[in-house]
Amino acid sequence: MDRREHEEPSDDELDASEVEPEQDSDEDDDDEVSDDEDDDASDDDDDDEPDDSDDDDEVSDDDDDDDASDDDDSDDEPEAVAAAPRKRSMGPTLLVLGGGVWAIAMALRCGAPEPGPSLSVSPDAVSAEPAVAAAEREDEPDDEEPALDEADDDEPTPAAAGADRPDGADEAELEQELLPPEPLPEGWATELSPPTKVTYTIRHGGSIKNVANLFKIFHHEITALNPGVALEAELPPNSKVVVYLEEEGTSSESVGLPSAGSLEGGVPMVEGPGRQLKAIPWKSYGTAHTVALLDQVLRRWAQRGKQVQPILVGNMAARKGGRLEPHSTHQSGRDVDLGYPQKLPAGEELNWRSMTAENLDAEETWNLLKLLRSTGQVEVVFIDTSIQKLLYDHAVKNGTVPKAELSRWLEYPRSPPQRRAIVQHVKGHVDHMHVRFNCQPHEKRCESRDR
Repeated sequence: MDRREHEEPSDDELDASEVEPEQDSDEDDDDEVSDDEDDDASDDDDDDEPDDSDDDDEVSDDDDDDDASDDDDSDDEPEAVAAAPRKRSMGPTLLVLGGGVWAIAMALRCGAPEPGPSLSVSPDAVSAEPAVAAAEREDEPDDEEPALDEADDDEPTPAAAGADRPDGADEAELEQELLPPEPLPEGWATELSPPTKVTYTIRHGGSIKNVANLFKIFHHEITALNPGVALEAELPPNSKVVVYLEEEGTSSESVGLPSAGSLEGGVPMVEGPGRQLKAIPWKSYGTAHTVALLDQVLRRWAQRGKQVQPILVGNMAARKGGRLEPHSTHQSGRDVDLGYPQKLPAGEELNWRSMTAENLDAEETWNLLKLLRSTGQVEVVFIDTSIQKLLYDHAVKNGTVPKAELSRWLEYPRSPPQRRAIVQHVKGHVDHMHVRFNCQPHEKRCESRDR
């Protein structure tokens, strides 16, 4: 057979040539041609893989000649003599060799992300690539933000992976699971007495008719509440007018969602220490429980000292709930807007203003949040992210709140929504915080899914 037909070796021969150098020493040692079949089988394991086709002895001799000349220029005669026993043991040898190659290939396929150019892979090479890939994943921002489901807006939503966060935020989230359970509500917050009577003080004089209009109370109701006082009689400054009396057999309840609800038995917010009522009176209604709880919180706020700045109390709900412009919520008697404690120059009036690092009293804001939370009855507090950042930075710098607990307090620095945090972001809450209290056990129609 013409030898030129084999000048281009087959794939099997190429594989054999790659393995061939490993048997050089064996072939040198076997130049004297041993008839031992075990030695031949050992040589077969390291020898080239022959073509499966039935080549005649002449072709086999030619191949052996080529291999021998490539290796060490050994004589052709000993190689030819050793060819016969290799033929007899080729089948079992191929099975063993093939099984070994298959096992190595499967191990590489399962163990490494991408197959390497060689079957010989060091442990360091295998472990280094996943580490680099993991580092790249940490550096890459996650473009997939969880979409909010309006129907289940109050349900906890997983945090967005890769959200911007300062150093140590990951540790804080991990430690959150190890924190002790939420403290039980303070006794004063569970032993509330809902107001049975609410009065309004006329600061500069007026009539009960004026007061009725402020609270959107019918004229016959205001006269019934203030017997002996004429509807349009002018009253002196600081006169107190009754605007609410509890009626026997009635209840005060939050109905429906804060964004699509109503209020039964609404009670006006009461006057008292630790507060300045800034809302138009007809927007200052809440459930009896909301009013009683907020009153106790503000009384305790004032008890902290004479220099304590009063808290601005803004919009709550209408007398019967429902839509309250300009809000989309404030409909069911559990919401209230509170001002942030402020750093005021001497002589400047306390009023609503947007908060910045210069005028926000971050320490006192934290004290107010802690007092609210101690009631055990706050569902959520809405604060703009820009203000949350100021609170976060202040807490980290001054130790106001342990860093490991900040993830339970603030949504920042994680991407919203983070329903496990008591303080969450809603755009626009830079001049006030929005506090929402829980539904009460007796309020069977109260819902908390929508924020």
